[in-house]
Amino acid sequence: MRDYTYLEELIRLAEFDKSDIVLDVGSGTGAVAKAIQPYVKHTVAVDISDAMLSKGQWEGISVVKWDISDLLFINNLFNKIIARMVFHHIFDELDRVLVRCYDLLKKGGKIIVAEGVPPTDEQEVVDWYTDMFKLKEERRTFRSNEMAMYLKKNGFDDVFNTVHIMKNFSVKNWLENSGIDRDRQNKIMEMHINASGKIKDVYKMRIIDDDCIIETRNIITVGRRT
Repeated sequence: MRDYTYLEELIRLAEFDKSDIVLDVGSGTGAVAKAIQPYVKHTVAVDISDAMLSKGQWEGISVVKWDISDLLFINNLFNKIIARMVFHHIFDELDRVLVRCYDLLKKGGKIIVAEGVPPTDEQEVVDWYTDMFKLKEERRTFRSNEMAMYLKKNGFDDVFNTVHIMKNFSVKNWLENSGIDRDRQNKIMEMHINASGKIKDVYKMRIIDDDCIIETRNIITVGRRT
């Protein structure tokens, strides 16, 4: 979230209004919640992790430890729902979660989902991306149009994607701030350094000293409850 153009794109696509009540799903330490707060009436930040929530600064933001798949809020409460880099953690219950999000939105409300995806949908690239992330955590890999299909499947209309490219992304910095052990950090870095020419090309990869600089691809998907 140091790439402020990413935050600016989320804010632009959300089309926030000063009367909006917004739910930030998987808020973590609150980077998104804090960024959108000046544009809306109120933000509710939810996350399942006490450890993440305890690291945030939440002045003016309501914070709830909560699993989005569970019932808590009444329906038709929020004008907007933001979910940045959270749905890849959900495996068997993604449809249920999206239905829950749909119900929580007021009519005309919008969901804005941001997920990292492989730089192309070619199988070799998807497989490398999936294997690399297995070294970091258990997560699902979304292809470029997959989240849009999930939103349409679960009732959302006016669904569209926007691609956001993060340039000059430091793999070393990402790994050092990932919280994973040094052995796995080294294995992930080695995967990048020893990747095939195809992988290096699609990531626009540059090896600089002991770092690997790449371009990462993010898909922001927007849908509306009608």
